[in-house]
Order: sequence, then structure tokens, then C-alpha cells
Amino acid sequence: MMKAYIISIGDELTKGEIVNSNAAYIARELTECGISVAAIFSLPDREKDAALFVNAMLKNSGLFLFTGGLGATRDDLTRRIISAALKKRLVVDGECIRILEKWYAKKGRPFTESDRMQASYPEGGRLLRNPIGLAFGFYVSSDERHIFSLPGVPKEMEYMFSEEVLPKIRKDFADNGHYHTETLLFSDIPEYTLDHRLGEIISHHRGVRYGTRSSDGLIRVRVDSRVGEVEPCIRDCIHSLGDYYICRGGFNLEGVVGELLMQRDLVLSVAESCTAGYLSKIITDVPGSSRYFSGGVVSYSNDVKIGVLGVSQETLRHFGAVSSETAVQMAKGVKERFSSDISLSITGIAGPDGGSKEKPVGTVYICLYRNEHEFEVQKQYFPGDREGIRKRSVNRALFLLFKYLKGLDRS
Repeated sequence: MMKAYIISIGDELTKGEIVNSNAAYIARELTECGISVAAIFSLPDREKDAALFVNAMLKNSGLFLFTGGLGATRDDLTRRIISAALKKRLVVDGECIRILEKWYAKKGRPFTESDRMQASYPEGGRLLRNPIGLAFGFYVSSDERHIFSLPGVPKEMEYMFSEEVLPKIRKDFADNGHYHTETLLFSDIPEYTLDHRLGEIISHHRGVRYGTRSSDGLIRVRVDSRVGEVEPCIRDCIHSLGDYYICRGGFNLEGVVGELLMQRDLVLSVAESCTAGYLSKIITDVPGSSRYFSGGVVSYSNDVKIGVLGVSQETLRHFGAVSSETAVQMAKGVKERFSSDISLSITGIAGPDGGSKEKPVGTVYICLYRNEHEFEVQKQYFPGDREGIRKRSVNRALFLLFKYLKGLDRS
């Protein structure tokens, strides 16, 4: 089975200035092709150190995917260290030279020998065109080593990977017809509990593996197999864990909620306090959300809660801004103001200060409101920092709405 190694070059990675999104993107795409990613590495822009590592790595066979270090500056070293490791000289592509010369002339800039190196690649390989940038990539193979080198700019890398690299990988290296995978999304269940129950279910399906990844109250489960279909296992997982199951495939919670609202011809409005508009932002990240989302109010202060949403001063005085009573009145008020069919409200203490013994940081009240006879309030406690509490509050509110909308099918 072909193994892959992802190697990203740049001081900005090894110093922790940016997250290696390129490696994550490539790893996902390779996994979909049934190719096992053996390791992911980040190297600094120090040629001696990077060269020692690459020399050692290229003693292995497999797929090697490099990102970064392909420009015209001093620290763009990828071409040199790969050609040296393979004991191949760098050659220049004449057509690419003409493209670069034309671009530099148009900009009124001199075309130097360093710029010329952007059109070079190890002998025996070929250049990978970059129609949206100047950093050309390359492909070269030698003794069961297949090397792709791409620019570090994510937009350019992703375009070139999908257009130049992925077709060849699918044709020559993918585990076609033998690898099956699916992703399931769950919520409202501890990850360790879900992991235990999945383990019991999947143990009855030969050759099926799984892994869980939790983030802000949502758990993604990847199920895969190299020996057979995963569909029977997926059906068993959904049947057994249906109370916590949201969807399968590459969908997200906000997208699923949007589809359910449209299917039921319902319009949503929201009132937010501690989440400060994040719920509205997540909802409207979905294209076409204007068909089911009328608007929202960020009622950070009590004056806005009173003046815009109609929360009573007496409620705030007796129960406080962070209470089930206030959450209900916020949801009722925003539903009436926007004439929506249904509403959500969130009020809580995101921290780092503002908490008390009775209501510590992380205390959140969420209300789903349909009418005065049909509403639900949940009190939650979310540990974590300010950002984490906000994200978990939003996901919990969306899951509450998801469960309500799914329940309409059974009523």
C-alpha cells in the first residue's frame, strides 16, 4: 500500500506563527483516495537543516508532497534540496521563462537569475503550471519515490493540487475500489461515551476502523474500511445512536438546520447576549440562508434587552440577565419584532470575569420559542475560555433547534 509523507517548509510554521492548513488539506484529499498519510513534517527555512532531513526522508519509497519554498527569495530552497537529494541537476523550462519575463516586464521590474529559478525543476521531472501565481511547482519520480512540490500560498496550493496533482494520484496511486469511508456528525453525548458505544458496534464489522474528533460540542466520526463496504456498519451506528446523530458526509450542523427550516417553510430569528452575534454569523455563513433567517439582535446590555426585545425590568431585577426567565423573554421579543415563525435566544457568562458562585463563568441559558405554549429552555455549563464557551453555546442552540425540527416529523 502506498504511503504518503507531507513536508511543509517555512519558518512561519516552525515558529508557530500560522497553522499548517496546507498539510491538513492534502491529508484529507489523500485519505479520500485511500492513501495512508504516514507522517506530516514542518521544516524551517534553513537550507542545511532542511537538506539533512529531506536526504534522510527520500531514502524511503512512497509519495512525497512538499509545500512552500518555491519563490524567488533567498529562503526559497525546495528545488535545490530535492534535486541535491536525488542527485539530479536543475533544468529550466523555456516556456515558463517566457511567461515570467513577460510578467516582470509588464510590472517594470528586472528579471534576475533568482527569478529565473522559479522555472526550474529536477532533471527528468516536469513543471506544474500555476495559473494564479508565479511559483511553479514540479513533479519528479525516482526509484519508487514520487515527489510533488507545490507553493505555500494556500489558494495556489489547493488549485494546483486539485488540477495537477490529484488527477495523477487518482490514476496511478489511489486504492481505487478498495477503500470506503464516511463521516458522521454527533452532538449531546460525551466523546468517551460515544467512543465506547461505537467500539461495541464496529467490533461486529470485520475490517472497519473508526476515529473521533471533538470540537466545540460536536463530534465527527470517521468510519473507513479497506476490505469491504462500510454501509452496514453506518446503518448500525445511526440506528443505535440516533438520539445524538445529526448527519453524514461533509455537511455541518448549520447547513442541516437550514435545510430543515426550508423543508418546513419556517423562518427563524435570534437574540444573543454572550455570543455577541456569532449565532447569526454561523447561520448566515450558509448560502441561501435569507430564505429562512429573518434577522437577529445582539442585546449585550440590559437597556437593549428592555428597549428592543421587551424584557421586563422586573425580570432582570429578580432573576438577572443570565436566567431562564430572561432567555424566554428575549426569544419571545425577537420573534415578535421580526415576525418569525420560531426563535432562539442565548444569554450567559462567557468570562473571563462576571461569574459568581451561583452562576460561574460558562453558565448559559438557551431558549427555543415557538409560542407561549410551546418553548423550551436549557441551562448549560460549558467549561473553557471565552471563545470556546461562545462556540459551544451556538452549537448547542443549533442542536436544540435541530432536535425540535426533526421531532416535527414524528408529531
